[in-house]
Amino acid sequence: MRGTDLPRLVAVLRDPIETFVRDSRVRVSLLITGSGQILAQHGFTSSYEVMNVASLAAAAHAASRALAQLLHVGRWLHLHHAGTNQEIFLATLETPVEKLIFVTIFDTESSLGLVQYFFGQLSDRVGAMPELSYAERSADQKTFEADLEAGLDRVLTQQPRNEV
Repeated sequence: MRGTDLPRLVAVLRDPIETFVRDSRVRVSLLITGSGQILAQHGFTSSYEVMNVASLAAAAHAASRALAQLLHVGRWLHLHHAGTNQEIFLATLETPVEKLIFVTIFDTESSLGLVQYFFGQLSDRVGAMPELSYAERSADQKTFEADLEAGLDRVLTQQPRNEV
């Protein structure tokens, strides 16, 4: 997606992400492109956290996809890791233009089942958005850094939101 698409995309993604966060009772959510460009976020306390999670999620997504291809096991549905106090869920969110990466972190206020259920609803809602049916893909590597910075700037200049 091109940097010129970001204001429109950030605006239309705000409500679906907030609905997911409220309904699934998660703490942190992030929606990014495959290159780590931030489209929507909720619950992060610093830009450092947002950028780290975005870049690591993009890398984990790419590594998982490559591993699935290498082992001829088809595409993966999601990754889940349960830690002592928190769990992370990472999944592909399909749109007509490109595959996006969704990451959420949750604790005992939610469960993997709730996250999966409401992710399905989020995926259906975002995948059907007309705004995502004609966004342009980034043309080349040259636009990557500018698009990444533009996404971060958009997310970080939004008004802070109270966690649900």
